[in-house]
Amino acid sequence: MKQNLFFALLVLLLLLVMPLCSAGVAAGSRKEDAPAPISSTTKPAAAAPQQTTAPPQAAAPPAFASLQVLRTSTGATQSIPLEEYLVGCVAAEMDANCHSEALKAQAVASYTYARYRLEIAGQSALSDSGDSDQGYISRAQRQERWGGNFETYEAKIGQAVRAVSGQTITYGGQPIFAAYHAVSAGRTESAEDYWGQPFDYLQSVESPGDKLSPDYSRSATLSEEDMRKALEACGDIELGKDPAQWFGAPKRSGAGGVMEIAVGGKPLTGREVRALLGLRSTHFTIEWKDGRFRITCLGYGHGVGMSQYGADFMARQGSGYREILEHYYTGCTVG
Repeated sequence: MKQNLFFALLVLLLLLVMPLCSAGVAAGSRKEDAPAPISSTTKPAAAAPQQTTAPPQAAAPPAFASLQVLRTSTGATQSIPLEEYLVGCVAAEMDANCHSEALKAQAVASYTYARYRLEIAGQSALSDSGDSDQGYISRAQRQERWGGNFETYEAKIGQAVRAVSGQTITYGGQPIFAAYHAVSAGRTESAEDYWGQPFDYLQSVESPGDKLSPDYSRSATLSEEDMRKALEACGDIELGKDPAQWFGAPKRSGAGGVMEIAVGGKPLTGREVRALLGLRSTHFTIEWKDGRFRITCLGYGHGVGMSQYGADFMARQGSGYREILEHYYTGCTVG
């Protein structure tokens, strides 16, 4: 198992590089599985959350002034005022150098996500981990991260959070499951294609700005031996003598992500292969050439909902936060 983990981590280190958000590095936002998570974005497979079908109604006012947050560093649950939580969440999930309208969009998405988890999914607390809920970093952690830029970045994110205070993304009068990710492959994935659970508002939409990201594409090579060891961690896979025959033709979604692919004759989902090899997304190609496997990945994260790089690109082209959110969350209302 240690060897298998080593080779999976080897590919991870080669491919899993944080994407850029304009001038800075995005801090997280993977949410790879649905709630049981979601984004982005990185954890074992879990079922997607159930879509609510309540009739349209006025969006509920904020139901909490503070919320309970499980601090993974200590294992203790802490009560955090809502504004501080959102500032810490936006700081953890996006780079402070992103456009203010993109930061506002992230603040609304993060608040909506919290409402969904607490009010719809019935959780009593949120984790501060982006692997299980969405990221959150404290004021002290922000000071350590930003150093001499702390006052500037703290003011910028705080202003964005306050500008959209209480605003929620709703569908049918309910807070939505506001999935988001770092960079799409040029078009976002639908929730149905990625998680197998349809959501009317999590449809595939164009996100052309993502193709301009310096981290839009990543490639790496892997030897036959290393690939065999990584794949055999799955168990019940019989790999033949010819490496060129190990992977079948993939079945892809309309957005281009791998939904299913035969590995050693065994059908696996794109998410399963992504986890086995530590890939950045399910938008991958694997080619046997010149005695090695060449792996190329496009985008970073599950690709469902709002692309953070795409949001920043839209903002820099003149879009406001409402336009950004209504683009990525089909048929939703922001208010």
